[in-house]
Amino acid sequence: MTQLKLMHLQPPLKNVAMLEKYREIMRSWTLPVIYALGEKDYSGFNELKKKIGEINSTTLSQTLDIMEKYGIVERTIIPDKPVRVKYSLTSRGLEFHRIIMEFWEFMGTHAES
Repeated sequence: MTQLKLMHLQPPLKNVAMLEKYREIMRSWTLPVIYALGEKDYSGFNELKKKIGEINSTTLSQTLDIMEKYGIVERTIIPDKPVRVKYSLTSRGLEFHRIIMEFWEFMGTHAES
């Protein structure tokens, strides 16, 4: 019975490294960040923070760092004065965004079920 309960708490990943990667990527703010980044070609940090709403700067920074680590987000430094940073989704991130949008559409379609 315990084994059955555990299956519902985590994806069926056999590889421990893959499970750790999943846990790191699927933090609570990942989906809102990907959604916000998918609305336009790129966003600055403060613009992104404003779009998302309740996220604090530290959490947003950590989430962006993790997503950059896994090739979901690209960070570009703009050497203006002051220096600016823009964030955009990579091709992998755009695919992730497409999947999220399909999932949300599915949930909306089946919300009454």
